[in-house]
Parts: sequence; C-alpha cells; structure tokens
Amino acid sequence: MSDQQQNPDAPQDSGRPYMQPGQPYAQRGQPYGQSGQPYGQPAQPYGQPGQPYGVATPPYTSGQTAPRPGSLGRTALIVAVSAAAVGLFFQIVTPFMYMSVGYQFVDLLSNLVNLIVLAGAGAGLVLGLIALRRPAPHLLAAIAIGVGGSAVVGTLVSWVSNLFYYFGF
Repeated sequence: MSDQQQNPDAPQDSGRPYMQPGQPYAQRGQPYGQSGQPYGQPAQPYGQPGQPYGVATPPYTSGQTAPRPGSLGRTALIVAVSAAAVGLFFQIVTPFMYMSVGYQFVDLLSNLVNLIVLAGAGAGLVLGLIALRRPAPHLLAAIAIGVGGSAVVGTLVSWVSNLFYYFGF
C-alpha cells in the first residue's frame, strides 16, 4: 500500500517537509518553524526582545543575590508572631512568678516584657504594611499585620487597664 493510500491528508512529496497546519513555511534543509535562520543555528532564546543571540545581561550585578519574592512579608510574620509568642508565654508564667518572686518584681518585669512585645509587634506591623506595597505574595504580610496589630492593641489595652488599677478607679 502506498503512502498516499495510508494517509490521504498528507501532502504529496513536493520537496517540502510535512508541517502541521498553522506553522510557517520552512525551506528544505532548515528545522521546522525556523524559517529565515541558517541551518544548525538554534532559535532565539527566551529573553529580552532585540537582544543578540548569546548575549545575556544578568538582572543583578555580581555579588548581589536576587531577593526572593515575599521575603519581607515572611520577615514581618516572624517578627510579629515571635513578639506575640513572648507576650503569651509571659502571661502563662506570670501566676507562677507571683508565688515565687513577689508582686513588685513581677510588675516591673511585666512592664518590660510588654514594652518588648509592643516594639516587636509594632515592627511586625510596619514591616507587613511595607511588604503589602511591594509586588510579591501578600498572604504572609497580611497575617503579620493581623498578628502585629492585635498584639499592639492588646498591649495598649493592658497598659490602660493597669493604669486604672494604679489610680484606684
């Protein structure tokens, strides 16, 4: 059985290689789809249009590392969560410290820890807000804003309630 009888849709051998519909015409001796380029020369690589073949301009100069997308949001999340974790841990430990150390020392230590929690949560909140303005994934930055904001508000409310106890309201 001849080739024409097996595949009636195939073009007759007219010196041109068989190509799929929609592909540009390739001359004999050239790979398919690379019309206009000499045989054996690879196609233009992906990159900047109009850039000559083989010349690659690195996006960053040597010595610099490419920033990973979302790294500031990740940093903001780590800072905010660690500040909130320190505050929660101190709240769990506080009743045991009252029994062992005394009220005056625990009160002073509580104010210092709350100041550290406020600074860390505020830093996480600000870093999260900065990370939201960058073109990167925003999920971690949004979580950092939520955790940092709630820790800041919780610390400030705690200080206000302690202030009422000091003045005897």
